Amino acid sequence: MIDATKWEWVCNKTEMTCCNAENNITVKIDKVGKTYNGKLQGMPLELFGKIAQLKNGEKIIEKIVRAAEEEFFREYQGQLP
Repeated sequence: MIDATKWEWVCNKTEMTCCNAENNITVKIDKVGKTYNGKLQGMPLELFGKIAQLKNGEKIIEKIVRAAEEEFFREYQGQLP
C-alpha cells in the first residue's frame, strides 16, 4: 500500500508546486476561482503503471495529490493570494 501522507514533500510557492523527490512526483497547485486544487503534473510511467494495475489505483493517485495539497497548504497557510 502506498501512503503518501508519510512522504517528504518539498513545496515551492513561486512555482505553486509540491514535489516528492524519492518517487519523482510533482503536483501543481492551481487557483480555480477562490480555491486551490492540486493536479498531478509529473510521475514516472513505471510508478504510474504499477499504481494503475492496483484495484484501487485511481484512489491512490487521488490520495497522493491530496497529501501534496495538504502539505502545500500547511506550509503556506495564510500566505496565498
